Amino acid sequence: MLKHCRTCIFVVLTIGLVCGDPVAQPRVKRQNVKPYEPAKPKNGDLRDCTITPPYLPPTVIDTEARLAALRTDMTTTGIQAYIIPTEDAHQSEYVAEHDKRRQYICGFSGSAGLAIVTSDEALLWTDGRYFIQAERQLDCNWKLMKQRVEGFPTPAEWLAENLSDGDTVGFDPSLMAVDDYQTYEDEFDKTKDKNLTLASIRDNLIDSIWSEQPSYPNTVLLTLDAEIYTGETWQDKIWGLKEKSIRGKMMDEDVQALVVAKLDESAWIFNLRGQDVPYNPMFISYTIITTDSIRLYMYDRAVRLTEEVRSHLGKGIDNCENDESLSEFCVGIFEYDRFLDDLAALTEAKIWISTDASYAVYERVPEEKRVVLDSPILLMKAVKSEQEIKGMRNAHRKDSIALCELGAWLEKTVNALENPMEGDIEVLSELIVEEKAREFRGMQSDFQMNSFHDIAGFGANAAVIHYISSEDTNVAIHKNGTFLYDSGSQYLDGSTDITRTFHFGDPTDFMKEAYTRVLIGHISLALLTIRNDVQGGDVENIAREVLWRNGLDYRHGTGHGIGHFLTIHEPPTYFGHYPWSQPFEIGMFISDEPGYYEDGEFGIRIENIMEVVEAKRDHKFGDFTYMTFRMSSLVPMEPNLIDFSLFNPRELEWYNAYNERIRDEIGPDLSRDAKKWMDSKTRKISYTWKVYSAGSHVSLTTYTGLFVCLGLSRLAV
Repeated sequence: MLKHCRTCIFVVLTIGLVCGDPVAQPRVKRQNVKPYEPAKPKNGDLRDCTITPPYLPPTVIDTEARLAALRTDMTTTGIQAYIIPTEDAHQSEYVAEHDKRRQYICGFSGSAGLAIVTSDEALLWTDGRYFIQAERQLDCNWKLMKQRVEGFPTPAEWLAENLSDGDTVGFDPSLMAVDDYQTYEDEFDKTKDKNLTLASIRDNLIDSIWSEQPSYPNTVLLTLDAEIYTGETWQDKIWGLKEKSIRGKMMDEDVQALVVAKLDESAWIFNLRGQDVPYNPMFISYTIITTDSIRLYMYDRAVRLTEEVRSHLGKGIDNCENDESLSEFCVGIFEYDRFLDDLAALTEAKIWISTDASYAVYERVPEEKRVVLDSPILLMKAVKSEQEIKGMRNAHRKDSIALCELGAWLEKTVNALENPMEGDIEVLSELIVEEKAREFRGMQSDFQMNSFHDIAGFGANAAVIHYISSEDTNVAIHKNGTFLYDSGSQYLDGSTDITRTFHFGDPTDFMKEAYTRVLIGHISLALLTIRNDVQGGDVENIAREVLWRNGLDYRHGTGHGIGHFLTIHEPPTYFGHYPWSQPFEIGMFISDEPGYYEDGEFGIRIENIMEVVEAKRDHKFGDFTYMTFRMSSLVPMEPNLIDFSLFNPRELEWYNAYNERIRDEIGPDLSRDAKKWMDSKTRKISYTWKVYSAGSHVSLTTYTGLFVCLGLSRLAV
């Protein structure tokens, strides 16, 4: 870039708080950083299977008897390997207690993973968010297989390599997605020297040995008023404007029936919510929509189908008097267990099933009738209505108020500790913070529940990306370490997800550098302008680049979509490299959450939810829609961890503008203590700089133009 400019330019940057003298912190150099080689945490809470007897922390569950019982059933069934996924029959990320089969068999409680058991081996695959957690929870019967890490095969590759000719791999067809089934088939087909077979076993083998398996909940359902919350009735969604309705999209694909297996999709269609799945307001159900009927299959219909729900679904009106009445505009409501049989009996010529439907759905639709495509509801649900956008903004405003109250309480409590450098687990701990946060959130209107299990990690625990505190791992919070708090809420008007990292004492230089680089990466995504054919994977590395400059990185995606009082991880848009990701559209909401984790030492993550909005541009090339992001989460960053000398002017301007929004939009609703805390964290940063060209001083305005011309990305790195 420099070769295009005619003058040499020297930049001097001075940064400081408005209330004090300008101070520029020196840059910290971190050499030979190896973030992908985890060190054992210093507190010795990981298993050690290399010694005799093995060391097992108290977080481990003994799986010896469970594996023996499963292997007995495998022998009886005639299979040599059995696949146990995390997902339920609806391919849910979070599952009801009844469906936690993988956790039961191996003890690992993370939200992502897959287990395979053979006659003499037991293996768990999970991703980088959970490597440390798995080592804390697996006993020595289990081998940890690290997904997307060199040297570790995929489950299909491992089976193909390690099973013998003629072996059979069993699976529950209700729990395996069509795409996953095809992956195993394709891998087995590559194995020319052996014949491996997949066997669909409809009676789940884990259920047969799980004597105390919980039942599904049977709580009543909640109806959402379209005028107040959703902006669209269920009738609008199914047969409203052709180009926007479900039946309109069915006509576009020339299909006569649509099978809806995802729980959040049925909940969204009918403006109903439940409590069957922890943290997710869904109910166990399937839906079939045809050109002339609507069927809703509901678990425990007798309890769920209250008069309010019946009225909401139009029961009791013309041609819809009975619960099982069927017509073009009438919802027939049936028992959940009827679904698979009714699906097999459909007479429609073409039946649309989604790519992530279970193999049980797939195998009941004849091949000549089967149309396998992404669900049309994916984008309909992800692009929020005007009323949903209002609700999401309000939900994040309420949640930001609660988090500011929590931040003030945290700082006050730490400062009041008798020994603030060592703490007191009875006064301030990870679990106590979780309770206090729920108390503050519960004060907000329409709060229903948390949107996922709190991730409250202090010190080394914060380096476990999806750490879950328990009585066995809970530690005191004090001034000698970072505290990472990732949490969210479900309000009637929206779902939230936010992460902040705190330090109440004197952070190390490396902590400050890592936090600042994470924050700059976060800001870099927030400042983006994109167009309508851009996917998150196209731009995600913009958040990582400033970390890469000094050898840092993180083992998770940088952002995910979020639902409207639905799932906290909503497809189909992500900041990450996922084959199923789709481009951004105005009205979507997505998280922005880079991080850094020094195993055994500390963890840092900064997360906000952003709304995709139209960008104001002076020009418009072609027919593209240009978009940018509007922050929904409004909670201060941790200036105690920021090295402002790493910022460039544009990033500092964003930081000041963000803090101004917090003061203006959140400040008026805070308590006195919280407002004082918020004010201390959002002080405006003043910065001055000079640019010299051929000995002449150039004005600030001219410098700004030169900054853009030169494409300078940072003044101090």
